[in-house]
Amino acid sequence: MIGTLAARRWRRPRAEELVALVAALEGWEAPAGGAVRHLLPLAAIDTGGADVVRITGSVDDVRDDGAPQLGVAVRVGRDVLAVAGDAGAIARAVGPTPTWRLLVGDVTAADALLARGTRAHTAVAHDQRYLAADQLAVPDPATVDDPGVRRAVAADVEVLADLAVQLHVDDGFGPDPGPVGRRGYRDRLAVSVRAGAVDVVGPVGRPVAKLERSVDHPRYGVQLAGIVVAPDHRSRGIGRGLVAVATRRAIDGRLARGEEAPAVTLHTRTANAPALVAYAAAGFRVVEPWRLAVG
Repeated sequence: MIGTLAARRWRRPRAEELVALVAALEGWEAPAGGAVRHLLPLAAIDTGGADVVRITGSVDDVRDDGAPQLGVAVRVGRDVLAVAGDAGAIARAVGPTPTWRLLVGDVTAADALLARGTRAHTAVAHDQRYLAADQLAVPDPATVDDPGVRRAVAADVEVLADLAVQLHVDDGFGPDPGPVGRRGYRDRLAVSVRAGAVDVVGPVGRPVAKLERSVDHPRYGVQLAGIVVAPDHRSRGIGRGLVAVATRRAIDGRLARGEEAPAVTLHTRTANAPALVAYAAAGFRVVEPWRLAVG
């Protein structure tokens, strides 16, 4: 279950609706393009099925442009809610929306849910930019300045937690969360490290930068997240190199297995000009505004 919902409007999709919902999200008309834009919720649906999804509206009720008048809320892990779909359908929904700590999605869908939800007056909404890698613009391994990217190991976790706290403050999630908050980051990162989903730069036990793959799906692609460089190592090209190397490896790894090159995406604060410059140098292009809200 993904939270208390109003039975009249927010509900679990039926099996036949779930198939149509996935097709709609894969092909949704948007600047980023269906599956690329909805990479996160589609990957979660593929893993969790109808249990992680709540919808409002109907896949059969379409707008003039052919898109369904359907709002979608997908639970990703324990705390993240990815929202998508028709803002009008979401705005017409009544009752409480699914619970969340972090809300992510395109601006119209996210803002419609924020306006209807019980956290509208307490949530902090961040202006973001959604970026996708241009495969032809990602630096070739022979030309990219590799800062020494390696897969994180268990000995890195304590310092990775410190870097996560730094990102928490940098991104305006609030002040230093203290020992309890740090422990939460540490526990989550320990799981991600065991899964091989974290890349770092720096000596074992003393990483100075990290990058996580919050999604690594064989069909929908890769989403990068949690990218941060320690303050005393910034402005040295480490972040650009880390992102470029991780992106190129994700693409080349799939191609080497005879698969299609994956979509690679990320989103970052609009106000984070240095990050936007670094991501552009790593081959990423801004495709649309995005929203991240902290509950």
